[in-house]
Amino acid sequence: MSAVALCKRTLRTATTAECVAPRDGVCSYSRGMTSTARGTRVRQASAVLRKWHIAIALVGVISVLLAGAWFYYVYAPAPSMPQLSAAARRAIIRVGESERTYLAYVPAGLMPHSPLVLVLHGGLMDGEMMRRGTGYEFDVLADRHGFAVVYPDGYEGNWNDCRRTDAYPAKRLNIDDMGFLRAVIARLRAENDIDPTRVFAMGYSDGGEMAHRLAIEAPAEIAAIAAVEANLPAATDFICVPAGQPSRAMILSATDDPIMPYNGGEISVYGLTPGRGLMRSAQQTVEYYVAAHGLDGGGTTVSLPHNHRGDPTSVERTVWARDGSQGVVFYKINGGGHVVPQPVYRWPRFLGRTTEDLNAPIAIWEFFVQAAGAQLKSTRSGQ
Repeated sequence: MSAVALCKRTLRTATTAECVAPRDGVCSYSRGMTSTARGTRVRQASAVLRKWHIAIALVGVISVLLAGAWFYYVYAPAPSMPQLSAAARRAIIRVGESERTYLAYVPAGLMPHSPLVLVLHGGLMDGEMMRRGTGYEFDVLADRHGFAVVYPDGYEGNWNDCRRTDAYPAKRLNIDDMGFLRAVIARLRAENDIDPTRVFAMGYSDGGEMAHRLAIEAPAEIAAIAAVEANLPAATDFICVPAGQPSRAMILSATDDPIMPYNGGEISVYGLTPGRGLMRSAQQTVEYYVAAHGLDGGGTTVSLPHNHRGDPTSVERTVWARDGSQGVVFYKINGGGHVVPQPVYRWPRFLGRTTEDLNAPIAIWEFFVQAAGAQLKSTRSGQ
């Protein structure tokens, strides 16, 4: 039998390769595979390809779900800029060895001896974000009622407030935020002839904590404060040193706040970020100011009108007053979240519901006006 014939016979059942002429008695053939082996390889490749298709499809589905969740829970469209009489101005001011920044809105033609409102942002925010977060309503109110507004920037997005325990840099580095805010007030007074007896501070979240510090340590310089979603620190975590009777105070607290515990306890974001301080309850915070102002009794409580049937929240206002003058006001927002309630800006949904029964900037300004009137009466009676 020839070598070629023997090679073909040997390979007939093993391969589909073509047998070529032998060299030195050895059969040479092209490399190939049986139809069975080739089918196995094809099936394996198809299986791998299907797995890749499934993986890619899963990634696509997960990406769509994550994008949808981000859009629904996190995304918050910026509000439209209202028509204002002037432009906000960003400025730098030196405090000790540091340079700090702030954003100021001064209405065109502001009269001498006008009020000043400090608006203090929450943690990981800045003044511009707080301006948007309040729907530019303080600027609109400033145009309407004649006062200046300043939005200071915290140190790396936070404030050195009354908490002993706080992981934020401003607390760890003991940043002189009191000196910073005093310097800002002094500059606005010098530039715009601000009335020193009508300086107010509104703060949200961490900014509300800083507003508490102003009320407690600088009551002679701050006529009244409003703290939104900001309870006082627990007694064991409280390091502010009172300088007499604190400023008049408005407290706005929501029962379903996922960050600031309405009933007291540790601050965290859905329990995921501990180490931000141990807090009193909203009620205990109110009681601190009520006692400090010598206002006995439970106050007078009314329920605010409910504006929309589909809104599951409700608001109760309790006022402690003497001789017709409000000393402490408490807004309890049932079902509300960690937001500044107002109709212009929609806060991210993961922070909780925004009630439609309260426009906080308007309520805060009305409280400041009442507090300024009471301050004026007190000053005149003491003369």
